[in-house]
Amino acid sequence: MMKNSLLGLALLAGFSLAQAQTPKAAVDTSMDGIFTALVASNDLQGTVDTLIAHGANLHAVVSIAAAAGIPQGQVEQLQVCVNEISADVKVLSATCLRPRSVRTAYAAGANDPLNYLPATAAGKRAEGTK
Repeated sequence: MMKNSLLGLALLAGFSLAQAQTPKAAVDTSMDGIFTALVASNDLQGTVDTLIAHGANLHAVVSIAAAAGIPQGQVEQLQVCVNEISADVKVLSATCLRPRSVRTAYAAGANDPLNYLPATAAGKRAEGTK
């Protein structure tokens, strides 16, 4: 009985270790990916946290949110931060966008949405030959 218990425990530990090592789904931090994630999100703060944790630019996330039509008040309530570990690996600091920077990035996205929408993410459309 003891032998079976230890065998079961070893199998359970091996399974949990294999689960922990499976790669997580990649998060698309391109302009299209950020736009799609923000528009389809039910939990905006969670979505922003995930995007930033996977390397999305803080200002780009806010600007794309503005271009997507997310209300400014809702965006201003978000915590837009990235965590950084210092060289001695003991200090964890968070670099957050200041409210003024959030408003500036939001205005950039709201005033020039063509730079942030997925349809024009590749750049301005070239003029045809005349």
